[in-house]
Amino acid sequence: MKFHSVKKLGIICLLSMVFALFANPLSAQEDAGKGKELFKANCASCHKIDKPSTGPALQGAKQRWADAGEAELIYEWVQNNAALRGSGKSKRAEAVYKEWKEAAMTNFTALSKEDIDNILYYADTYVKDDGGGQDVVQVEGEDQKKGGVKVWLLILGIVLLFVVFAALGVRKKLAYIAAAEKGEDLGEEKTTMEKLGAWIYANWLFALLIFVVVVFAGLADILTRLATIGVYEDYQPSQVVAYDHSLHAGTMEIDCRYCHNSVEKSKHAGLPTTNVCMNCHANVWVSKKGTGENEIAKLHKAAGFDKELKGYIKDENGDVVEGDPIVWNKAHNLPDHVFFSHKQHVKVGGIDCMQCHGDVKTYTLGRVSTTAEINALIADNSDLGLVELTKPILTMGWCIECHDKKEIEVGPDASNPYYQEIHNRLKLRPDVYKNIKEDGVITVKELGGWECAKCHY
Repeated sequence: MKFHSVKKLGIICLLSMVFALFANPLSAQEDAGKGKELFKANCASCHKIDKPSTGPALQGAKQRWADAGEAELIYEWVQNNAALRGSGKSKRAEAVYKEWKEAAMTNFTALSKEDIDNILYYADTYVKDDGGGQDVVQVEGEDQKKGGVKVWLLILGIVLLFVVFAALGVRKKLAYIAAAEKGEDLGEEKTTMEKLGAWIYANWLFALLIFVVVVFAGLADILTRLATIGVYEDYQPSQVVAYDHSLHAGTMEIDCRYCHNSVEKSKHAGLPTTNVCMNCHANVWVSKKGTGENEIAKLHKAAGFDKELKGYIKDENGDVVEGDPIVWNKAHNLPDHVFFSHKQHVKVGGIDCMQCHGDVKTYTLGRVSTTAEINALIADNSDLGLVELTKPILTMGWCIECHDKKEIEVGPDASNPYYQEIHNRLKLRPDVYKNIKEDGVITVKELGGWECAKCHY
């Protein structure tokens, strides 16, 4: 092997290692979890992953269609199952329809083949954790696959680099032997640093290229990691009581404001006291499915209720003997220097809970939604006035982007008296009108929603 060939191979190995080490982590995070978000936005209300619910379990669904010889037809089934059944080309479609007592499945024409593949991949990699009594999902998403590729690139680079140095060592030894046989003066042996300096001097362009790549790759890695600080999308803390939102808010259609009763009156949405829970659970001790008895027993203990006596435990003075209060772990946390008022957004602004919290009816424990999940809900909830956003949820960019896009109904006929008064005051300030967009739309930003003191006073 000639020296310049070995040198080029070494450079290729080094660059491969650099790119493997400093591959942009955000690009992997952006692609990861697509199936999880799509499942929660489209499927979770009717399907569970590992067991039947309103519809069949999704885990293994793709394989079941493949076993029936109709692997490609599963996409048509999801997008428009009625059309597939009507075409007569799918025996499995008709069999599933009859198995589930001819229950009509929603058509998902907006889902692409790639979307469906992501959902099914997510379902097939589901893992059940019985340790905390809750179902969790651990998915080998695109980020993990890309992480695996990164590791293999790194290993390959190290191996090739080892081969290069070994080849250089062999070449040096052969050159030494050849020179000794010719009786040539080999001169004084140079140190490794001297050899490296000589190589950099002789190949300054290659050395400069390597230096630039390493510096910029390192800076990109640092900046992208800094951009993830304070971003907690898809965060779901554990709770003492495994409260199921999909049962209460979903199946039973309990209004969010029944439990979070200060959402229209305070900056905080509020958490229900045990007494609020006991309004129902003094009589409801298990769910319709016969589950939840252990969790409800925790409420009874905290409230001092004895279901055997069908009443509260009292001391000799007639006071209820309560247990330790239930401590809920907060899911949505804003920094201390940020002011946010639920009353301002929900009562005055008329913002629907789904804009910030996603489709809570599909959740078990409370969790932080993701921007992609919420955007996926817009098409099917056009009456709620949801705004499509791009920044990570609960970040400053997310807030100011919403303030820039959210339109306000201002005028003498506005549904909210607050904005009627805003209209009356604007009429007295013609200088303010020049800032209103030419299309006549007034956004939160144009009413001061970008003033720093609104959130950081």
